[in-house]
Amino acid sequence: MALVLVIAWQNRDALVRQLTIPIPISGGGSTSKPAFDAWLAGDEGRSQDFARLEDFLAEEGLSDIVEPWQLARIGGYVASKCDAEPFEIPPEELWPNIVPALRLVRDEVIPTVGPVQVLSSYRTPELNECAGGATRSNHLEFSALDLATEPRTQGEDLYRQLCAMHDAAGPSSRMGLGAYYDLAERGYSGGRFHIDGEGYRNWGRSYTSASSPCGRFD
Repeated sequence: MALVLVIAWQNRDALVRQLTIPIPISGGGSTSKPAFDAWLAGDEGRSQDFARLEDFLAEEGLSDIVEPWQLARIGGYVASKCDAEPFEIPPEELWPNIVPALRLVRDEVIPTVGPVQVLSSYRTPELNECAGGATRSNHLEFSALDLATEPRTQGEDLYRQLCAMHDAAGPSSRMGLGAYYDLAERGYSGGRFHIDGEGYRNWGRSYTSASSPCGRFD
């Protein structure tokens, strides 16, 4: 049992260490825009689905918050570990779920830390299980975004700003903040963070409130 717990813990930490640079994978190239364009061109159905997603975002007034194609990123680590293509257009019935998160990015995150890019959003149940994700992850419902600033910002100051933003927004915002930074381990300062609109809470590298750095900042 101890060995199983160690392996599961290592998988969770690996998700937190995901990089934003394009990562070559056997399933379908990198997570870059040219790779997405090539992936999209490889299937007419994908192109049609993405066009409808762009239309949906435009109708919601959210087409300029992040680059729409980034919403198809499943994450370089997940794609590499699971030998999967790095993009997945979420099922259409889930598209409304991402609206609260995008509004929080527009109204709270960008005014605080500047422009952002999406590192990962939707994951299928199969990919989530393969990657060792939480069984009730909001990524399964396309209601969460893993983000980094653009250009990339790292270190304590970024997370101080995010934690102050979360505190100021308050419970009425229903903002979930994953602040993947550890004051005791500088390896967790790469600038990745999570935003959703599924309830007011914050957590850190072990996906628990106790691991959040927010309560430890002065």
